[in-house]
Order: sequence, then structure tokens, then C-alpha cells
Amino acid sequence: MSFVQRILGVAPEVERDATDDRWWMDGGWGAQTSSGVKINPDFAMTLSAVFACVRLISETVGALPLPVYERLANGGRERATKNPLYRVLHDRPAQHITRPEFVGFMMAHVLLRGNGYAQIVEPTREYPLMQLKPIHPDRVAIEKTANGQRRYRVMDESGRSQVLLPDEMFHLRGLSLDGETGVSVITYARETMGLASAAESYGGRFFGNGSRPSGILRTDGKLSETAAKRLRDQWSALHGGKNSHKTAVLEEGLSWQQVSIAPEDAQFLETREFQANEVARWFGVPPHMIGLVSGSTSWGTGIVEMSLGFVTYTLLPWLRRFEQAISRDLIIADQKYYAEFETAALVAGDIEGRYGAYAIGRQWGFLSINDVRRRENMNPVPGGDEYMVPFNMRPATRVADVPDAVAAHYRMLARESAARVVRKEVAALNRLATKTQGYADWSNGVDEFYATHGQFVAEALCIDIEGANGYAT
Repeated sequence: MSFVQRILGVAPEVERDATDDRWWMDGGWGAQTSSGVKINPDFAMTLSAVFACVRLISETVGALPLPVYERLANGGRERATKNPLYRVLHDRPAQHITRPEFVGFMMAHVLLRGNGYAQIVEPTREYPLMQLKPIHPDRVAIEKTANGQRRYRVMDESGRSQVLLPDEMFHLRGLSLDGETGVSVITYARETMGLASAAESYGGRFFGNGSRPSGILRTDGKLSETAAKRLRDQWSALHGGKNSHKTAVLEEGLSWQQVSIAPEDAQFLETREFQANEVARWFGVPPHMIGLVSGSTSWGTGIVEMSLGFVTYTLLPWLRRFEQAISRDLIIADQKYYAEFETAALVAGDIEGRYGAYAIGRQWGFLSINDVRRRENMNPVPGGDEYMVPFNMRPATRVADVPDAVAAHYRMLARESAARVVRKEVAALNRLATKTQGYADWSNGVDEFYATHGQFVAEALCIDIEGANGYAT
């Protein structure tokens, strides 16, 4: 360091290692926090709450299938398995990277750094498919040209930079304040994470000292500076760290006095749990999903409700960002093709509730078969757009006014109901014939049967009681 640098307090320029991504990230090695801890994305991942949130979101999104669909003329869709992009997104985005690895990689970078990048590599003779090769976000800088066009400057491992145009880069953004780059949760949450790290470090130092608070050795005698130093060193060697639980023998009038407070009194454990809850809030993750189960939750009273809340309010926005970024950067004919994550597995636990709601919708006529099938990501079926009308809400309709198929259906029901009425009459008359004595007795039995038979006829044929009684008479 030169004389001028020492006077001005300026650190000398250090040669950057091109293989170390931390040199290229904003803020160098991390921003200083009030707790004295420097926070950057890599350091933040050493915090259990941050790691759990990033792992949960990135691995959950990475586990979802990502097929490409083709829109059909009838409003349906089918998997576009012949589209070259289908295999890239559904199976293998790059030659040595699977889809769960790629999606999880991109999501982790967006969560920690606000942006995820992948270079679009065109097919070659060696590998006949397009590839999406992930790039560490700390190696990418977005630049604007003189005419306002966006381009990406990428630093390679040798320290050289290359420029990629928008059609050569797949860019996944998180929450953005300028429409160009996403903001990093770590940047805005560094105070929360700094305090969490400081509390964790304090706990490590505390337990590293044998879980015993500091204290003093007292004596009524007078010790020289040399004797006091020797006594302190001997005490630390014999009763500090791993020797903390050994029995101490005090002599020469020495006594031990504890002077520090217990960590429970300082709410040490409560502070750590509170900071973990704060980290979960920054990432939008229900605390119970990263192991924080001591407090109550406002996400619902059951696992299904809490899981649906996580899917709806945390995962779904990320899925839509990913899908729209694919449409913008990778799909040319976006009016015909699109990619969509399959989320049925995430809500499969509530299938009974869904199907019950569908049944009610079908029964009361505000859902058709195809309405239900579209909600379940299934193609429509012929004739599935008809809506049922509850019987007690139908207007009087002649058979001639309804389609032939419907009329035939109702004629079949009417014949079956009439046959039921006749079978009941035949059975009743046969019983009377075997039990009665003479014509008069039989005739009286018939009159008694038909006197009450009208009610059964009205119910079986769904007609008014007057018409049914007339038939019985």
C-alpha cells in the first residue's frame, strides 16, 4: 500500500479472480448490516431459514412437469410433442441438465438475486436440439445501447466478456421496479438476515464455551498481575470448552461468581425463532413449511388449506412469471403454442372437495361437462357443453320441442315408470285373486286397492294427483 493510500484509507486494487462469481456481484462481498454482519446471497444460504425457503420453492417448482401445448380450433388443446421446444422444456433443457435441475437452478437464482439467466444455444450437428445453458447472475450485466435496446454483457471464466442480444438470452425476472431487472430479496432483507446470522453466531460462541456463562473468580487476598494471568489461563484450560463439565476444585480462598444472564432471560431462543419467521415472510413461505410450528397460523386450520394457500399465493405467481418468460423469449408462434406447469399434483389432496363442487355445479346447471374438464386440464368431449336444468325449474315442454336424443331419453323414462305402475297393479290383483272368496269379495278388494293407488301413480309418473286419481278410477 502506498503512502497516499494509507493517508486516505484507500485499499489497494486487488486482481480479480475470474473464476470467483463474487467479484462480479453488486456490492462486492456483501453489504454491511447494523448487526455487523456482511450479507450476500451465498452467505445468506448458510442461514437455515433462507436455505429452507429457497429449497422449498425451487425444488417444488422444479418437480412440476412443464409441457408445451398447441391451441386447438375448438378451444381445447393437445400436447405439442412434435414441437422441438417440447423436449427442451419437458425433458432436457441442455445436454447435461435435466428439467428439474434447470428449473430449480433458475428459481434459486431469482429468489436470491432477483434474476435468472440462460443462454439460448441453437442446435448443432453434435447436439440437434436447442439448449438453455444457465449463467450465474453475478456474471451478467444488462446494458442499454444508444438507441435504447437492451443487451447482456456476460463475463466468462477467463475474465473476458461477450455480449448477448435479447434473442440469445432467456431472462427470468423476479419482482421488478424498473421493468428491466428483478430486485434481490437478499438486498432488501439483509438487516433481517444479518440479525439472524448474528443471533446464530452468538449461539455458536455460547455453546462453544461449554454452555456456561462467563463469571469471575474472587478471593480476599491480593494477586499480582502475573498470578492473576496464570490463574485465568489455568482455569480456562481446565474448565473451558470441552472440559466445562468437569468438577472444579477451588483453593486458596477462591470462590466462583456468575455474572452474566442466562440466554433464556435475554430471549435468545425467541429472537432466533422470530428472525426465522421474518425470513419466511420475506420469501412468502408459510412458517410451518420450514419447520416453524410453535405458533398459530392464519393459512387455515388443516394441512390441505395451508398447502392450497402456499400454492395460490406463493407458487402460482412464480409459475406464471416462468410461463410468460418462456412465451416471450423462447416461443415464436405464441398465439398457437404455450407452456404451462402442471399443478394438479399440488392440489391432489383436495380432490374430494373439488369433485364435490363439480357435482353441485353440474346438478344446478351452471357447469357443463366440458367446463369441469377444462378446469382439470382435460380436453372437451362432444356434447359436453350442454347444461343440465333442475327438474323443478324446467318450463312445460312438449316432446316435439326438444331434440330427438333428449325426447327418446324421456320416452324411455316414461315407459319404465309406466311399467312400474302396471307391475304393481298386476301383483296386487294376483294376490287378491288367491286370497279372496268369490267375486264380491274380490271386487271389494280391487276397489280398496285403487282407492289409494292414485298417490303411487302420481309419484311414479311425476303427474298431478287429479290425473292420477282419474286413471285409478
